[in-house]
Amino acid sequence: MSQLNLIGAAGEYYVCAELCRQGVLAVLTPKNNPLFDVIATAPDGLSSVTIQVKTRSVKNKLGWKLGVDIANPDKSKGQFVVLVNLHEKQLPDFYVYTCEDLATRVSAIYENYISTPKRDGTPRKAVAFRWFDEISFAPDDHARKNDWSVIRKVLNLI
Repeated sequence: MSQLNLIGAAGEYYVCAELCRQGVLAVLTPKNNPLFDVIATAPDGLSSVTIQVKTRSVKNKLGWKLGVDIANPDKSKGQFVVLVNLHEKQLPDFYVYTCEDLATRVSAIYENYISTPKRDGTPRKAVAFRWFDEISFAPDDHARKNDWSVIRKVLNLI
């Protein structure tokens, strides 16, 4: 298993552990599921959500490198994304989004990037990925840090 796969797996396990700590039943899906990584269910089993996990390694100072499909909110209506920021000597930070909210944010940042010419004045070329990092965070993004309430509400736990 590559280092990148181990980092991704660590993020998925951290998400499950945090949800379980909060009284939510959370389980990993089989590897390489293209739509989601975690299924979270209320203890009574009456409601559940799916979660895609994107993990940023300790050494990564650039942010989360996301596929272009992350900007397509229709593909994953009602699903959540948790961005995991690993730290060397403390628990990770979690940024919890609906897919729709993250798609809106990532699309806006990319549109701003692509519409801004390079330093030499030439236009930027389209890229097959999207960066999302704290430099681009708005106050709403910062407020999502370790705030699981959006998932807990859907599971009727608030």
